[in-house]
Amino acid sequence: MTGEAVVRATEAIVSLSPFTVRRTVRWSECDPAGVVYAGKFPDYMVNAGHLFRDYVLRAPVGHLPAKTYDTPGKALNIVFLGPLWPRDVFEMNVHVGGIGKHTTHMLVMARRHDTGAPIFAGRISSIYVDPADRLKAIPVPDDIRGKLKTYQETSGPVPAELDQVAL
Repeated sequence: MTGEAVVRATEAIVSLSPFTVRRTVRWSECDPAGVVYAGKFPDYMVNAGHLFRDYVLRAPVGHLPAKTYDTPGKALNIVFLGPLWPRDVFEMNVHVGGIGKHTTHMLVMARRHDTGAPIFAGRISSIYVDPADRLKAIPVPDDIRGKLKTYQETSGPVPAELDQVAL
């Protein structure tokens, strides 16, 4: 392989509907016994949520051209359903869990790529705030609300396991 670059991705978007991120576990994400640290699961989930915002909502975190709102995290809920080890491949499907006046909720269902066994179910809740006064909640922008509703209507059924973290 002289002169050829080798790329080994650890994360890739494999579907836009339902939005699906495939991830490979790295050794550095595991404890000495080779089990993924519990604290990595929220990282996986939040990263899938950020990719969803980039590719589905076209509203990447922290990179809006005209910053009319910020979306700090309001709540995070996760239920562990199975372990992961180095080089395990799993997929995270993102679903809309609800759209409130000031908040949005994304549900993330993770399953092993090889067997489909559940790994975790989670919810990420964000609140929309004024970027000049992050203590002032603002309504979810109409364009975001519309994109979320369209995605919700077209992305298929929400897996039953997500009932554990749904509002």
